Amino acid sequence: MLYPLMFRPITKQMIWGSESWDISCRPNEMGIIENGPCAGETFEAYIARNPEAVLGTHLTACEKFPLLVKLIDARESLSVQVHPDDAYARAKGEADSGKSEMWYVIKPPDEGHLIIGLKPGTTREMLTAAYQNGTVEQYLNRLPVQAGDIVNIPAGLIHALTAGVVVAEVQQNSDITYRLYDYNRVGVDGKPRQLHVEDALAVIDFDERIHKKVVEASATPKNGSETIMPIISCEHFTIHKYTLSEPLSESSDPEAFCIFTCVEGSVTIESKCAITELSAGRSAFMPAAMGNYIIRPHGHATLLRSSPASPICPHVHNI
Repeated sequence: MLYPLMFRPITKQMIWGSESWDISCRPNEMGIIENGPCAGETFEAYIARNPEAVLGTHLTACEKFPLLVKLIDARESLSVQVHPDDAYARAKGEADSGKSEMWYVIKPPDEGHLIIGLKPGTTREMLTAAYQNGTVEQYLNRLPVQAGDIVNIPAGLIHALTAGVVVAEVQQNSDITYRLYDYNRVGVDGKPRQLHVEDALAVIDFDERIHKKVVEASATPKNGSETIMPIISCEHFTIHKYTLSEPLSESSDPEAFCIFTCVEGSVTIESKCAITELSAGRSAFMPAAMGNYIIRPHGHATLLRSSPASPICPHVHNI
């Protein structure tokens, strides 16, 4: 049965706040379908019954499900961290792949900025010395953000969410994080949290090849009934931003699935087999061979459409 799938959120309480894993297919964080005829089935079992129809013709040979979608609520700042690319993770013998990700800012941070990258001119030697003498914070680049902004965070870009921010996150299906600095906090066991300084320094982009910028909320016009705007396209995922105030009809892409994450307002997704209600902060998985569907916004709504790699944007129909 091919229809828009929603999953029971996997909630994780952290010392800095909480995460809700909305779309996850991992052995220890396996999504359980919560809607429609397949409710109660694991995501893994659902895929296994018909991989080509669920994942798409271009993804049937992939070793694991490629994406992970979360909602993150940071009451306090997260550790200053960085993720490796696939090559470094493989060379280290990590169980996961590398990790590139993106953030959509649902609620801006208390102080109006996120930590994205290092200040220009920072070298590995300078950051190593700063770690040793406790002055890491003076080298961190603070990037102003507001609600609706999007930040691309490829592997190698040092980053941290700051207190008060709520973001939707789309990432490679990996849980590798190298912490460089954690504000001298202790974990629930009362001991300092583990750092991964050597690995972090090995993968950080000191050459400033990665841009430290946002796709601003104002970049998407809201005066029309519908806007579909490409936001990010990389080797791991493609993100489109949908701004809707009228129904939109599309067809799924048989080459690859997609995921809709509602970040503002709410919508109803109507397919041949089911009607799915999608509210802000929730995601729906759209099987590749599902066929035609209609997205009906309840007033104004904003969605992120995430796809693995760079499949064709779905065909839009007039209705």
